[in-house]
Amino acid sequence: MNAAPVFDRVYSGLKQMLRQGRRSPGARLDPAALADELAASITPVRDALYRLTGERMVDGAGEGFQVPLLTEPDLRDLYAWNLQLLLAAPRPGDLPAAQIGTGPSVLIAERAEALFAGIARLSGNCEQLAAVTALNDRLYAVRICEESWFGDCEEELAALVQAESREIRVLLGRYHRRRIAAVPELLRLRYRAHG
Repeated sequence: MNAAPVFDRVYSGLKQMLRQGRRSPGARLDPAALADELAASITPVRDALYRLTGERMVDGAGEGFQVPLLTEPDLRDLYAWNLQLLLAAPRPGDLPAAQIGTGPSVLIAERAEALFAGIARLSGNCEQLAAVTALNDRLYAVRICEESWFGDCEEELAALVQAESREIRVLLGRYHRRRIAAVPELLRLRYRAHG
């Protein structure tokens, strides 16, 4: 088998595992155990862990790797940075609803991810889109918790999708401030999922 497809499969599998929060924050990521779990040799697993470390989805822990520990200031910074990037789009709004994904099988985390990537895409700046995409990856597991903490995420995202250009900035600010205020509770939910 070609090495590139193996690496791609391992990298995608590890990234999805981290995005979905299937390992607790601070958990050690043992390359040998992950290689067994992913039916791959240890080399592509290590290579994928190094790449994910560069993407800040994995922490290098001395001689090994671990799931990053997310603190309250860290999570507040991630939300604030997400807002700054989205507000930097020259005209956030006018987003085709087809890009957002709807229906009972689409998680709120996926809808938020699609919405924010769509806004960044409208900027026409590939670096802005790459930064928002990376933030989406790092915030995905917490956004799963948002759905259980806030009872109205679906309505909130629908309002953002339907907003006109002049009002979306206000709604984006409200959306992010609300989450920043709930950081302690969201982290408790995130950590409780593995406690």
